[in-house]
Amino acid sequence: MPAKKAPAKKTTAKKSSNTKTTKNKNVLFRIHRAEREEDGSLKTWVDEFKVEYAPSTTILMALEDIKGHMDGSLTYRRSCRASICGSCGMTINNRSRLACKTKVSDIVNGIPEKNLPPCDVIEIAAQKNQPILKDLAVDISRFYKKVDSITPYVQDGKEAEKDVNKTSFEQVNMVSNCIMCGNCVSDCTSWAQNEDFIGPAALAKAFRFVADPREGDKTKRLKELSEKNGIWDCVRCGMCIDACPKDVAPMEAIMKLRHRAIEAGITNNRGAKHALAFKGDIKTYGVLNEATMLVETVGLAGMLGQVGNAVNMAKKGKIPNPLPFGHVDGLDEVKKIFKELDENPVDVETRAEDTGPGAG
Repeated sequence: MPAKKAPAKKTTAKKSSNTKTTKNKNVLFRIHRAEREEDGSLKTWVDEFKVEYAPSTTILMALEDIKGHMDGSLTYRRSCRASICGSCGMTINNRSRLACKTKVSDIVNGIPEKNLPPCDVIEIAAQKNQPILKDLAVDISRFYKKVDSITPYVQDGKEAEKDVNKTSFEQVNMVSNCIMCGNCVSDCTSWAQNEDFIGPAALAKAFRFVADPREGDKTKRLKELSEKNGIWDCVRCGMCIDACPKDVAPMEAIMKLRHRAIEAGITNNRGAKHALAFKGDIKTYGVLNEATMLVETVGLAGMLGQVGNAVNMAKKGKIPNPLPFGHVDGLDEVKKIFKELDENPVDVETRAEDTGPGAG
């Protein structure tokens, strides 16, 4: 168990080297520190530093000031300072961000359009969902093992396309922007509950290869990704989309993988069965029939494992009606929508032009 936090240590700011001090403001940095003891336990405490900042000062620049002028023992990762390497991912005011891309003034003043309120204290901690090595540096080995598990390279096989041109890669351009910073994993609610979940970064990387026209084993990949701890274990909370500094939108890639898996006939799993039952109920009744949907999802044998939940629901008077619904207002309109979609399927794939080096 982690040791109890030691009393916060306040450190007086020294002169900042960022810009002219006459225009600088001050803000309190509250940094969650950690260090491994000889017995392997994690000692934790909190230090506070008053830091000068200018409009252009980033969180990473502020941390460099703290390390250079106030406490040289502060540990964190950083390299490119240009939102390319992903090294400086950390938790800033309880959300995962890149320190080199996040301006101190934005955190202090808030960004209403991003639902970021103003604050007087900037709280810095290590990324979540990964073991802490020291201070703000985490052990990323498990993160990379998940990425390695999806076979992160193009494979030979009969499904590889022969005709490949520039527009063929419009599907992979967005997910190819991933810099492996781990922010999506840090904020992932599924990973927080299930460490065996492959995770948003690895699944986005998997879509990069499933969508690559040169990939020869697309169906095999989709079958593997449809197994337990894969694409159907994402709860679609959207946290990974907000955390990603490069607009990769991992959850969107996961939804595309689900669509492609069902289109490929890979439906012998609870996730796909649940999605198809959901669609069938809306198409037939206009609303969900929760009782029959559960049977269609887990089967009669699987229902035995839900007896405890059923008893608790009965006590609360929440057992759904197992009988098919009669008439639902607007059902004819719902059926027209499904008919239109059957006759004119919507292209759910999001295409992005290449904006990286060499584009054009």
